[in-house]
Amino acid sequence: CSVCGKGTISEKLRSTNKAILVQGGKSQGLPGEQECLPCLIGSYSAEPGSMECSLCAVGSYGSLKGLSECSVCGNGTISEKLRSTNKAIMVQGEEEWVAYQGAVSFDACGCREGTRMDASGECVLCGEGIKCDGSGKVKVLKGFFTGADSPGSVFKCFGDARRCPGGPPGTCAPGRDNETIACISCSSGLSPGDDGACKPCSSGNSAVFSVAIIVSILAIAVLYIFLRNEGQDGKAQNEAFLIATVAIGQCVGVSQQLSIFGQLKVNWGSPFSEVLEFFSLLAFNMEWLTVSCLARFSPLQMYSARVFLVLLFFIVACCIHLLYVALRKKFADGLEISVLVRVMGNLMMIFFISVAGAILAPFRCYTHPNGIRTVQEFGGVLCNSDGEYQKMLIVAGIALIMPVSFFVIASYVTIVELPKRMQKADVAFLKTWSFLYYRYRPGAAVFSVILLLRNVGLVIVPVIPGGAIKVLLIIMILVVSILITAFMLPWRILECNYMEATLLAGVAVLISMGCLFMEDVDGDNVMQVCLALFIAMTLLIFGVFVGGFAKYLLAKHRKPFQYFLCHQKSGAGAFARLLKCELIRMSGVKGKVFVDCDDLQDLTKLFGYVGFDTEHLIILGTKDILTRKWCMGEVTTGRIHNVKTVVVALPDYEPPSETLVEDYQVHVPDVTELAAHGISFAAVQETLRWMRELPTIELPGTLDSKLTKAVCKELVAMHVSPGSMGKNFVQLRNESEDELDKGTRSVNRKAQYNGSKVAILVDYKNMEAVATALVLQLMVSPLVLSSGGMVPYIMTANEEAMPTVQIIVVICSQGCFGNPDIARVLVSSAARSLTVLPIIAEDGFRFPTKDFYDEVLATAGTTGMLGKPSHLAAVVKQVFSEIAVGFNPQGYSASIQDLEVKAKTIAFRLLGGKLKPMSLEDYHPTSPGDFEANSLGLFLPASKSTEAKISESL
Repeated sequence: CSVCGKGTISEKLRSTNKAILVQGGKSQGLPGEQECLPCLIGSYSAEPGSMECSLCAVGSYGSLKGLSECSVCGNGTISEKLRSTNKAIMVQGEEEWVAYQGAVSFDACGCREGTRMDASGECVLCGEGIKCDGSGKVKVLKGFFTGADSPGSVFKCFGDARRCPGGPPGTCAPGRDNETIACISCSSGLSPGDDGACKPCSSGNSAVFSVAIIVSILAIAVLYIFLRNEGQDGKAQNEAFLIATVAIGQCVGVSQQLSIFGQLKVNWGSPFSEVLEFFSLLAFNMEWLTVSCLARFSPLQMYSARVFLVLLFFIVACCIHLLYVALRKKFADGLEISVLVRVMGNLMMIFFISVAGAILAPFRCYTHPNGIRTVQEFGGVLCNSDGEYQKMLIVAGIALIMPVSFFVIASYVTIVELPKRMQKADVAFLKTWSFLYYRYRPGAAVFSVILLLRNVGLVIVPVIPGGAIKVLLIIMILVVSILITAFMLPWRILECNYMEATLLAGVAVLISMGCLFMEDVDGDNVMQVCLALFIAMTLLIFGVFVGGFAKYLLAKHRKPFQYFLCHQKSGAGAFARLLKCELIRMSGVKGKVFVDCDDLQDLTKLFGYVGFDTEHLIILGTKDILTRKWCMGEVTTGRIHNVKTVVVALPDYEPPSETLVEDYQVHVPDVTELAAHGISFAAVQETLRWMRELPTIELPGTLDSKLTKAVCKELVAMHVSPGSMGKNFVQLRNESEDELDKGTRSVNRKAQYNGSKVAILVDYKNMEAVATALVLQLMVSPLVLSSGGMVPYIMTANEEAMPTVQIIVVICSQGCFGNPDIARVLVSSAARSLTVLPIIAEDGFRFPTKDFYDEVLATAGTTGMLGKPSHLAAVVKQVFSEIAVGFNPQGYSASIQDLEVKAKTIAFRLLGGKLKPMSLEDYHPTSPGDFEANSLGLFLPASKSTEAKISESL
């Protein structure tokens, strides 16, 4: 026999004892025992032969002795795995609940830490905003709120988290009404304080509201007075004052943009959160004025007051306007509705973001941890399309009429009506709608529409779900706005453009920093956006590379500019324009013709156009072209890049001599500045020598349309390549030299132009003036073609106006009235009572002075004009009694668009029929002294001897 082992007992079997295993629910930890011990409460023995009982596991209990298994807490329920057995212990003087084994009763059953028991008895996860320690009680975290009767329904205290201090369910900051959602409202008689609590109302609260009303009325009154006095009696706007007003406007705009930040799900820290709260006043958030101390308003009433507050501003403006008109002007000019429209328009421009943002408040909903959505600005209203929320949507639909109609009207006036009214010089209309454009430079009025579009985008973004998407869209809107401002420079004062771009960049940085405090950041969406942006940038780089390479390959075969006209402005500016007009009309010219006024916006690209984008370089040779560094830079670039080059030599052109080449730096000291563009002085000298061998087309001393067309035909037909002048020399002849005699020319011209009602009178000795006349003829003729006989023709030397001519168009160039032919035609035209339209063709032209009379008397015997010498002076005075039109193709800024506008003006004057006829009887000077007194400042010197005596221009 042996001793029974542990977990067994000795049992008598007939004449001996037998060891048997201890049964479940019992144990025996000693050897050689005859009895087993039952498990105590809170423990169990599941297997036979147990040496000791095990404590009931966490989440189970044993309420009886001798158990083979423990009872599971919540056995058979859905949340069985979330059950636990918990008890309280003291740790450093504080009670903590911990899970333990060996529970002896059902009372120890509860839910695991991080879960809570709902009303149905099931354990559920705590969720965001509450803490479940296993005691069965819920502790609300700071910044969240749950009702005492529904501790599992968690609301987040959006905006000011201090109103929800946390603790037991139903806890709010002192003075807050815990019956409202997320402690959103103060109890009756209290107003929001600085620490989230509510404080008793005082007399100071009503004083703040009263001060706000008074300040608003005074601000509207100041705005009214300022707008009423602005531009009165033709006063110009003071630049410094305009900068100040624009700065104030941009400050208000940035403040309203900051108010939009408060609508994003960003936990702005102190003190920036207080700054945003203050600027929310500009978004018509009247809670800052503690209006709850004055009366108890429902969310619907408060919302309606916010969206229609601007109408109250309109009413105040109307009252101020009526008082002013009645008391100050006594209705002398009627109601002056235009002034009222201007004031209301400015108010709407100032508060457009505020109005639109306030209207869209019901669409900005916040989703709480419990899944319930409430209106951000009115946390007590559920976004559920029922009850008060539905009424808010109706009010929003009505109120949207204001910003939408304003945007539509402003866009229509700016884009459609404003150009028409400016052309008609409708001063009343322009003053009425000046709030749309007066801050911007001429031609940039459309920026007001762009500004409104930007504001619309900014107020719509907070409505879009997704925090990261909102920030991305706001940054994109701001970046695009910066680019538009940098590209357009729309503000009237340059400094205001810098200020606008800087402020927008600052706002973009602020919103970027706000990303660090965002609540709901979807990492997957953010990564997808980053990936999309990276792909877009990669595609952009690849597209630019492919486009540049393709452009390079295409330039090898066909370059953008078929002809590049290199010219010196004062010597051949008008002739260059004439050549371009004729070349682009020829069938043999497929590419573009480069003239700097039309095609050059960046001077640094000039030589690149010559070297890489030009097929043929045409040098318009004049007296001074060889001494112009930019012209020589163009020619040198063309030589270096083997651009086909030809010289069109005007009468005063002389090929560069060796003396000029050797002493070139003495004559043109600033030629060394070309070194910055990679052109050395030695390269310029080599170019000058190279120019002697270029193919040349030589022009005679006078110019006409046939000669111009002949030059263009030679340029198209001629193989332009460097060679000897002997092989490539063409000398053109004027049509007057090809005719047999003057009689034949006269017969031909009468047959061609008889019936014309408009003749162009020009100084044929001045080639640039003749070129101007030819350009004018080309551009005006299509505009007057529908009116029979109004197509102008150009008079030649020694030619009188055709019998059918009614209007003389005088091309006014320097010294033109010293030409005897001009004088004779003017006097004869006055004798026929023809009308006249003066055209200023040169920037250097000056209106006649009194010295002109002395010149007339001195040359009276040689002019050969009809009548007395004093007649010419009288006729010239009558010429300039008509308002002259500037048409200067040789000007530095004379683009084709500018010339087309001026050509339309000239056509309008020709067809308008309001030109006054000249007469020789209207002026009878009694003595030379009387003439001199009357003609002072009106007449031009007729020769170089008197040019030094030119007085200031009229």
